[in-house]
Amino acid sequence: MKRLALALLLVLAAQASQADPHVGSSTKPSLAPSIRILDKKNGFREVTLGADIHTFRNLVLERTDASTQTTYYTRAFENLKVGSFRVTGISYGFYKDKLCSIEVRTMGDANCRAIHQFLLDEYGQGQRLASTKSEYWIGQQVSLRYTEVPQGYATVMLSSKSLMDQRMAERKLPAFGTA
Repeated sequence: MKRLALALLLVLAAQASQADPHVGSSTKPSLAPSIRILDKKNGFREVTLGADIHTFRNLVLERTDASTQTTYYTRAFENLKVGSFRVTGISYGFYKDKLCSIEVRTMGDANCRAIHQFLLDEYGQGQRLASTKSEYWIGQQVSLRYTEVPQGYATVMLSSKSLMDQRMAERKLPAFGTA
């Protein structure tokens, strides 16, 4: 179990080279230490949310969502194995050529339970969505959502709050030539 927890930590860990903007700040809302960790990591493995698409290599187009102006890629040589744990897929979503979201997917009840338990251990109890197998954690910079639908298929979604907010705000603007 320790090896699985370590493997999951490596899957979700990012380089924590950024300073924590919440420490010593009296103007920002108080966040639990575990949620500050989410913001400090700000990504996945060596990838940081907000990174420019041109800093990535070996991207393979997966899908485009015209309604959100987001293009999703996989990486041709992505390592889907971390320790003894294997994920089924990792997708990187870019909005205006900036990394706005990262999806990590896995299958199997045991894998789903292990990922969910890792998230609970790392970030504490999240907010649950009514009548779903979905839980989320929200920091100042990063939101994280665990969803298991259908049972035995889980997706962990890391998102840049600022880019997602920008995307949502722009979707609400009237179309060109109207108003």
